[in-house]
Order: sequence, then C-alpha cells, then structure tokens
Amino acid sequence: MFDNKTLAALLALATGHAAVAADPVTTGETVVVTATRSAIPLSRVLADVTVLGREEIEQSGSLTLPELLSRQPGVEAYSNGGEGKSASLLLRGAKADHVLVLVDGMRIASVTTGATSLEHLPLAAIEKIEILRGPVSSLYGADAIGGVIQIFTKRGEGGPALSFHAGIGAEHKRSSGAGLSGKAGNTAFNLAFEHNRTDGISSRRYLPGKYNPDRDGYENTTYLASVQHELAAGHSLGLNLYQTEASSAYDATVNKADELRSRLQGHSIELKNRLRANWQSTLRYAETNDRQHTFTKGNFGTPSAIAATRQQEWQWQHDVQWQGVGQFSLGAAHTEQQIETLNSFNGTRRNVDSLFAAYQGSFGAHRLQGSLRHDDNSQFGDKATGQLGYGYALTPQWLLGAAYGTAFKAPTFNQLYWSGSGASYHGNPALRPEEARNRELSLKWRQQGDYFSVIAFDNRIDNLIASKSVSDGLQVNIDEARITGQTLEAGRSWGDFSLAGSITSQRPRSQPSGKLLARHAKLFGALTAGWQRNRARLSAEWRASGRRYDDADNSADKVLGGYGVLNLGADYQLDKQWTLNTRLSNVGDKRYETVKDYNQPRRGWFVGVRYAQ
Repeated sequence: MFDNKTLAALLALATGHAAVAADPVTTGETVVVTATRSAIPLSRVLADVTVLGREEIEQSGSLTLPELLSRQPGVEAYSNGGEGKSASLLLRGAKADHVLVLVDGMRIASVTTGATSLEHLPLAAIEKIEILRGPVSSLYGADAIGGVIQIFTKRGEGGPALSFHAGIGAEHKRSSGAGLSGKAGNTAFNLAFEHNRTDGISSRRYLPGKYNPDRDGYENTTYLASVQHELAAGHSLGLNLYQTEASSAYDATVNKADELRSRLQGHSIELKNRLRANWQSTLRYAETNDRQHTFTKGNFGTPSAIAATRQQEWQWQHDVQWQGVGQFSLGAAHTEQQIETLNSFNGTRRNVDSLFAAYQGSFGAHRLQGSLRHDDNSQFGDKATGQLGYGYALTPQWLLGAAYGTAFKAPTFNQLYWSGSGASYHGNPALRPEEARNRELSLKWRQQGDYFSVIAFDNRIDNLIASKSVSDGLQVNIDEARITGQTLEAGRSWGDFSLAGSITSQRPRSQPSGKLLARHAKLFGALTAGWQRNRARLSAEWRASGRRYDDADNSADKVLGGYGVLNLGADYQLDKQWTLNTRLSNVGDKRYETVKDYNQPRRGWFVGVRYAQ
C-alpha cells in the first residue's frame, strides 16, 4: 500500500535530527492555524476564516466534502454529475485552481491540471476544516489567490477507543467505516478505514446519440494512519499516512462505459521541539502522489490516458514569542514537482525554493498581522508576495479590520506543455504566472457561540490564463479579472434552537469585457437551522444560487439557471455510544445544473448509524 523504502527514509530522517516543538496550547477558545501558520485564538484572527469542528461536520448532515463546503460563506461548488464525479470549489469568486487545498499541511492538487480531488476525501475521516479566504501566497506560496482550505484528519487522544459507522441510501448507496484511536503512554495514534459505494445517476443529461444514458457508479476505499510520540517534555515525533483508491464511471461515449480510476497517497513526518520557553521549531517532510488512469469505450484493460504527479516538500519553521512585541514565524521550504503521462511533455519537473516570515501582535485594542514570502521557481523565476492586516477592537466583542495582500498562481504543466493543435486545448511554455492584489474591510462581532460579520473585498487578477479564442485553444495570458463583493454571515442560538446563514453578493468579471467569469453567480447563500431536545436533533438547510454562465463568453445557450435546494436531517442518540442519523436531500426534487448538461442528484435519502466508545 505504501512504499517501504520511502517510509524507511522518513524514519531515518526523523532519527537523524533534533526533535522539534509541540504546537502551542490555547485553552478555552477555538484555535486557528491556517490564518497565520501558527496557533492563534479565533477572536484575534483578522482574516476571513471559518472553522468546522467534528461536531459541526456530523451535525451538518452532509454526505460528501464538496456538499459540506458548498454551504459555507463565500464558497460555490460545481461538479460533473453526482457523487464521486469531478468537483471544484470557487472561493470568493476566484477560479477553482485559485484555491489551495491542504491535508494535514500537505498539498494534494495535481500539478498537471491544478485540480484537487475533493470528491474522494471522506467526511468521516476529517476532524477539522479551516477555510481561509483571500490571497495568501505570502503564507503558502503559489495557487492561493482565492484562499486556502486546510483539512485535518483525526488524531488520537484519551484511552484507546473504537468507532464504527454504516449506512444506506438512495441510488443503492452503501457506506461504512471503522477506526481505532487513543493514547497509550506517550504515544497517540489513529487508524481508520472508510468504504463508500453507490450506483449513482447518469452524469450527463440525456441527449440521443451523444452520451450513454446508464447509471455512472462510484466506489471509494480510504485508509488513514497517524502516530505522534512524545520523546520528552516539549519534544515529539509524528507520522501521518493516507491513501484513497476510487473508481468513477462517467459519460464520454455512446452506449459504452467510461471510467476514471484514481489513487491519492500522502505521507508526512514531523519533528517538533520546544527549543526554549518562547521558541518552537517544526521540521517536516511530506510527499503526495496523484495517479489517474482513464478507460474509455468499454476497454478496461488498457488506459487511454495516464496522469501521475508527485510532490515532495521539505519545510522548517520557527515560531518565536517575543513578550510585549508579538509572535514571529520564520521558515524555509523546498518543493519538487514531477509528472508522468502518456502525453509527451517538454517539461516534466520543477523545483521551488521558498523563504517566508509572518508576524502577529496585539497592543491594547490594536491588532497587527503581516507576512512576506519569496518563491524561486525553476520554470519562471522569482516571485515575492506580501500581506498586511490591521484590526481595532471597538469592544471585546467588536473587531474592525482592514487588509491588503498579493498572491500568484503558477501555470500548471498542462497549461505549459499539453500538446494539441487547432481548436483543441494546447499549452504554451511562454505563460507567465497569474498575479492578484486584494483589498478588504471587515467588521466582526462574536460573543460566546453567537457571531456576525460583514466582509467587503476587491481582488484584481492580472495575466489570467485562458484559451486564446473559441477557435484556438492555445493557453495565453489574455485576460484580467476584477472580483468585488461583500459577504454577510451571522449565527445565533436561543436555548435549544440555532440559526445561521450567509449571503454573498459579488461581481466576478473579466476586464475589459465586463463579462462574468464562468460558473460564478452574482448572488448566492445558505441558511441552516437546528433544534436540539434531549437525545434528538433536527436540522434544515437551504442553499440557493443565482443564474450563471457555463462559459467565459456568457453565451445565451450556456446559461445555468438559478436554483434553491432544501435538505432535512434528524439524529437520535440511542445511548451514550450509538447514534441514528437520517437525511432527506433535495426535498423539492429540484432539477438543476452546476455544469452545462451535467445532472445533479434529485430527491434522495440516507439512513445510518454511528458508534463511538
């Protein structure tokens, strides 16, 4: 399942360096890591960030990660069909490949397409999700123009405990999983297995003589493992592993089956040490692999296409707390990206060397956060980015903020080297990185579990990569884009009842044409309500989006109509260990599309059970 030589090399690296610090502990309040690269209380974060813990994930009733993320403020989602089909996120109006996704700090996007296979990550394996909006290349390097979504898998704590879940649903959906986690002595561990299968729906809208009208099924198996060992007080060593294997049918040919088989792997090792009372250091090596085999026209013996990418990253970060001044984070990283495909590429690897620094400080009612980063890419040279944010605490509950930041996106290997001719997609080695400049203002209020915020943003993206024209698929730096908008978010609880919602109004337009960016709505939002009484919890969720265009030309025959979808859920705690959960999705049986001519699931249901010691 995992390369033994690679694991042996990781363990050798671990034992050959000094141990590094454990993360700083902050008690009594939600802690955010992604916003500043180090732990900080949510109340002190100036950036636009959302934190979803395990309880929120379970109570959401969502069955897939894209579904859960699509109901968050400023997030739009689209997919090529039902469950397990290619899914993409748009964050604050930025394109799908402008969103950087991390799993336990590891980059998991394909370097050929720039896409992240979110559809293959099971929710049951996730402990926490942090959504950071806005350009943050100064913290994380290339591709973070729209923001960063970081996914944290489960970690062991407390006594060893078993967990189990299983369920069935519409379209012959079957899901199950089990885990063992806990802490024995100085070693914390988590082992988990997840399996999901569905017969699915037909991905494409039925068009006679064009696409296969059969069901397009999906199957996924995921394994996860993590171990953290405390070598001594303040010294620890951690190892994280994950692998997911998936097969997903899709419609590309008439009356014959097509299938995409994927394998995603990642492993990392971290050495942590508290060098002094105010100085922590983290040394990490991570490797991720994304391999996809495409089979068409019913031929499952020989793939018609292979896309395999590997990313390796070495990173060393130091966090220093200076009393009366603030906290500084300084670090260096080296990244290697490599590809293997059936297509003949002129370039198959590149390296990136990076230096970064971040700062956060509080002076009475004043908050100050900033970051700088320099990336040296072997393909296109140097790129420097930065960010500066200021906040003023009007009261302990109210925080007024302003920020400015820059970001960039490196061209993918497909955009640079994919071979094609005429109207087909083909790469351009002369492409320059896309560059972004973002300004925003914010007003936030938070008191216990209640919150309110309004964020106004203005993001300008230069050198936007797109096809030269409808008749010429050459990738060129042809477009500029300006994305302006506002997001309003609020939530409150009254005894057993809770209500939360968000609405985003935006103008994501190409310049100077003024046309809307493809698949972006000008208005979208979500509303959720929950009611808890004794052992029972009821929930309702409504998601809505205005109309969009499926292409950058805003063609009249490419309009995607607006829609609203209502989902209902109910959980009942049978006893301290067993919980019954049910869900009714798309209650109104709404027919809608997020990609032109691709179906979305109609009314569906799910019934499951969870066990946790």
